[in-house]
Amino acid sequence: MPATLQLYGIRHHGPGSAKSLLQVLQLDPPDLILIEGPSDAEALLSVAADPGFVPPVAMLVYNPKNFSQASFFPFAEFSPEWQAIQFALQQKIPLRFMDLPMSFNFVLSEQMPEAPELFEENASGEVPEMQDPFSTIAALAGYADPERWWEAAIEGPGALHGSGGSFGVVLELMQALRESKSIAESAETLRREAYMRQCIRAAEKEGFGKIAVVCGAWHTPALEATPRIKASADAAVLKGLKKVKTEAVWIPWSFERLAKQKGYGAGVLAPAWYRVLFDCLLRKGDSAEATARWLSHAARLLREKDLEISSAHIIEATRLAEQLAALRHLALPGIEELREAAVSVLCGGSELQLQLIDEQLVIGDVLGSIPAHLPAPPLKADFEAAVRQCRLELKPGAQHIALDLRQDAHLRKSVLFHRILLLGIPWAQALERGEGKQGSFHENWSLRWLPDYELNLIEAGKWGNTVYEAALTASLARGQELAQLPELVGLLGQSLRADLPAAVPALLARLRESAALATDVWSMAAAVLPLVETLRYGAARRLDVDSLQQILEELVPRTCLLLPSACVHLDEEQAEQLRKVIFAFNKALGLIENAQYEQDWQQALYQLYEQPGSAPLLAGLALRLLFDKKQIPAEEIALQMGYRWSAGYTPLEAANWLDGFLSGSGILLLHYQMLWQVVYEWVGQLQAADFKESLPLLRRVFSRFGGPERQKLLELVKAGPEKATARNIGQAADWHAERIARVSPLLKQLVKE
Repeated sequence: MPATLQLYGIRHHGPGSAKSLLQVLQLDPPDLILIEGPSDAEALLSVAADPGFVPPVAMLVYNPKNFSQASFFPFAEFSPEWQAIQFALQQKIPLRFMDLPMSFNFVLSEQMPEAPELFEENASGEVPEMQDPFSTIAALAGYADPERWWEAAIEGPGALHGSGGSFGVVLELMQALRESKSIAESAETLRREAYMRQCIRAAEKEGFGKIAVVCGAWHTPALEATPRIKASADAAVLKGLKKVKTEAVWIPWSFERLAKQKGYGAGVLAPAWYRVLFDCLLRKGDSAEATARWLSHAARLLREKDLEISSAHIIEATRLAEQLAALRHLALPGIEELREAAVSVLCGGSELQLQLIDEQLVIGDVLGSIPAHLPAPPLKADFEAAVRQCRLELKPGAQHIALDLRQDAHLRKSVLFHRILLLGIPWAQALERGEGKQGSFHENWSLRWLPDYELNLIEAGKWGNTVYEAALTASLARGQELAQLPELVGLLGQSLRADLPAAVPALLARLRESAALATDVWSMAAAVLPLVETLRYGAARRLDVDSLQQILEELVPRTCLLLPSACVHLDEEQAEQLRKVIFAFNKALGLIENAQYEQDWQQALYQLYEQPGSAPLLAGLALRLLFDKKQIPAEEIALQMGYRWSAGYTPLEAANWLDGFLSGSGILLLHYQMLWQVVYEWVGQLQAADFKESLPLLRRVFSRFGGPERQKLLELVKAGPEKATARNIGQAADWHAERIARVSPLLKQLVKE
């Protein structure tokens, strides 16, 4: 007796498809269930019924010799495939994957030319223009978006869910679309469908009488044609395929990564809404309750943010969503109607509050989990143990953590974060100084776990079986690859912060070698600040950093000697880059307070601003730094301004000089009237053409100042040169030197902390 083939064409992660599929399987259980999924991941199916699985989860199939060859196959609770898997395991029905193994797919494009066409309608040899096959049918139904049409007709509220009624309609629709001569199938699709038919034939030969096939709706016509296509034709398509070894594991997944707008090709528009919808379909038998339930969740979310949302708001929003659905000829509201009702009634028209709803209730901040007892790579197991020991959680949403390194528990967390960063896993990102608590004992981090990092953990296993061992090996390996001083200094500092003392001798040797051979003054200058910070903050981490002092003693004098000559004959882009380097170098010397270093640096700054050919931007910056160090009086600054803005310099050069001099703050122009007077007169005497040329740069210079500074400067401009009231603070009558001397030591200490 020939086998009976039951085709269930579904939309991946479609709640309506999942409900219909589960219903038909319960009414008419098959002898075997074949699911569209890579055959080389089939071994994972046997454990999928473990109660420790909390969707969303995913199968990760990868090439252990080439981690760039990896694919994820996610499942949510509302995924039809997941429901089929759970049903088969509970009912003890044989279950298999039937798609082309990833061991073939990873090298398929390199191993075979385009596959021959298998359907007569596509055998003409012509390659028509590709288009979305659902656009036409969606347009006929009055929808501009085919995704919106599919949800309304098949998946969403009011669609065909009873008695599997949608599957016959879907098959007929797919047959009509695939018979269109304007659709050309890709070689990949044809090979996959040939392999699926081979799996169906193999199941028939084994004697299974009733075979249920769960696959993407688009493939159903190709599989329905199995009796009409010769097995030899499919064998010809698959002939010569080579493969690589693959491994497969279960990993947690997230709604964010399941969402189509986040880059997942087979994703859905609103995973969190689909979960609510599926729950109503599964437990209540219909989707009428989903609207009120979703809006209730939205109201609760807004209440948690201290917004006043009453029951009346929920009732009114529900009515509005239903009215919008009626106007659009929909049986029940979908996610678009719900969002519009929520923003109008619950959010009071605020897009900011709607963004919160989108994050939590449209896409969803949800991360699944897998049973703890499942075998895991040693590094992954050690990492998860370290996370638990530090009392941290792997969450998809952003978390901000402030650490005080004087506390052992906080120090352990910091060490873990730095070790994971050394492994190339950006789970924890250090926030810029200025965000959160400041000081040498404080660190501020942002944590966000993505499912993709599971693959990073597996890949990092090549460095070692524990986080410590892997981070140490990775640090040493990277140290051998790096040659630039700033990168080596950064790696050394990170290794120290990761508490990897075994890596320090080798990295110090590489750093000394690189520093001794260094001729690029830019690199030497850029390396000083991270080196100083490592020295300065080492005590907070209980690190032995005495050996770094010798390298610093070699770099600073050489940098001071060579830096002025590197500032000659630069274009604007190079000068801008070097300005950042000079700022960092100046900051570094300010932190260590070494009198000899400061003297060498001041001599270098004098040479930089006096030598002919220095980039105007950097000459102005050098003069500003000397002024900040109280080495040049304001009167001399005014003379230099007049000199720089004389006929010997172009207006653009003068504007660049001013940009360098005002780097960081324009408060000098407010405190020193003579400086403001020079700038005012120079701008006033510019010719129209020169003013137009200089205006973009001048706007950029003054746009960097704070709002109060710009407002004060505007008042000076309006007042004119004669009425300007800016006063010289250095000559103010209320300047109490003795009182300032009392608090200066404490202020300096606070600034350093």
